[in-house]
Amino acid sequence: MKKVWPLLLFYSLLIFPQRVHLEAQTQKRLLRISLENTLNHVQTRNVSRFAETLSRRLPSIQVEVYPEAQLFRDRDALNAVHSGKVEMAVPGTWNLEPFLPDLGLLLLPFLYGRSGGENHALVDGRVGEIIQQKLESLYDVRIPGLWMDLGHAHVFTLTKSIVRMEDFKNLRIRVAGGKANELRLIALGSYAITIPWPELIERIRTRMVEGLLTTYETVRSAELWTHGVRYVFEDNQYFPMYIPLVSRVFWDTLTLEERSMFRLVWNEQARIEREEALEAQAASKKLFIQNGGSVTVPSKSELHRIRQSLMSAQSSIIQQLRIDPELVGYAEQEIGP
Repeated sequence: MKKVWPLLLFYSLLIFPQRVHLEAQTQKRLLRISLENTLNHVQTRNVSRFAETLSRRLPSIQVEVYPEAQLFRDRDALNAVHSGKVEMAVPGTWNLEPFLPDLGLLLLPFLYGRSGGENHALVDGRVGEIIQQKLESLYDVRIPGLWMDLGHAHVFTLTKSIVRMEDFKNLRIRVAGGKANELRLIALGSYAITIPWPELIERIRTRMVEGLLTTYETVRSAELWTHGVRYVFEDNQYFPMYIPLVSRVFWDTLTLEERSMFRLVWNEQARIEREEALEAQAASKKLFIQNGGSVTVPSKSELHRIRQSLMSAQSSIIQQLRIDPELVGYAEQEIGP
């Protein structure tokens, strides 16, 4: 009998590591994705599709999507991902500006009225690469691929329509975030108030704001016409986008093959999302009009007049927000005059 125990111990040492390895293979890693938008928003729909596809291609990862700020508001998303309180979030650039001032570049006057293609040229090129490197060096996050679109933001109003630059004067306009958004509207003579999405309806109801800087799709997703939003000045104020952030702690659990698949799936869906975002804005504009909305599209000369007026404030905004002037120079070279 005494000789049996060494043999049992020997075989258990052989079997135990194999069992641990098999258990590790079958144990799912949790990937929770925090979003602020509503369930039927174009961003939420596409992030949900990404989650479904990733779950199929990487069965070892359990992906869960939490929209409508169930976990975190977008303004708190970077800290949440950085600290490991959530594995992933996809906040808007305007919510990340307080943590990386250079993101304010995308809200500067020189981009007022610019096309989506010009904005993509910046974020998909050298400027976007520099911004991503800075985010990853300052915070424990990884950016797995392309940014998602929201689409052009315009100024919507409740009781007073805007038809020219002078109509911005003294309007109380809500912005979702981004100090540069505030300063740009202040330069037009408005009062800018930063209000997070979950608080917006109540502020509209009590008429604490007279207008809001947002998109047709966001107006549609919450049916803001039912809360008194009636007019829009379609001037392409700026081009909001969403940056995917993954916790470095979670990212480090992935193998090289898993990271490659993660990037592949994300970029596939991000490209689809960009197309759908464009289509969603057009469809949402049509729905806004059908529900009594009135659209004013400024002429090219009026857009040029507003941009020229705003440009007089750009140097001051860059200094106030501590945006890297060299990075602004790269951006201006990239898209031209």
